[in-house]
Amino acid sequence: MASAESAALAEQKRALRLAMGEKRSHLAAEDRAHAAARASARLAALPELRAAADRGACVAGFAAIRDEIDPGSALREVSRAGARIAWPRVPSHDGGPPSGGGARLRFHLAAAADLRPGRFGIPEPDATAPELAASDIAVMLVPGLAFDGRGNRLGFGRGYFDEWLTAASTHRPAFVVGFGYDFQIVAACPANERDARVDCVVTDARVIRCQADAGRDEAGKVGS
Repeated sequence: MASAESAALAEQKRALRLAMGEKRSHLAAEDRAHAAARASARLAALPELRAAADRGACVAGFAAIRDEIDPGSALREVSRAGARIAWPRVPSHDGGPPSGGGARLRFHLAAAADLRPGRFGIPEPDATAPELAASDIAVMLVPGLAFDGRGNRLGFGRGYFDEWLTAASTHRPAFVVGFGYDFQIVAACPANERDARVDCVVTDARVIRCQADAGRDEAGKVGS
């Protein structure tokens, strides 16, 4: 029974990844830029990010690639306001999920200009940059292919962010934010206990404060 449920969940994830990936790939460059500008404005205005900047705390971001929505302008704004920015890195020796616990993903303080393409072509900090523990991070941004109002997130299938947040569960960042296009919000995102939830989702149309007991996405639109 368990294997049948796992197979069914895997198929739901596969189908949703395919559908969302196709939608993203069909966005024109101009539409992506406009969506990123609107979403970044909402992201930079979040009280949690403003508070992190005010006290010089650390915000963990990510570098968008291909057709991902880009949080770059929001990260630059909070950096100018005083926040320290960290970036994820996948060690070059990564051989898959660790069998003894822990996580493969690492976070390092670095300037965006110092990032270089890593194992998957994603801009990353150098391994020699200062590394941070989960407890050092006040706000963490995560990309995704789909999100729902309960905070469930569909990632890209490699499990890096879920693994890191699960390993850091007792000292996870104070606030975890999913960042995506508004069409990536779905009524119910396929997930199980290994899929880490986010506390909030920011899109080009709204800010969703996630509720684990929400039966559906009840988020209202913030601004236009």
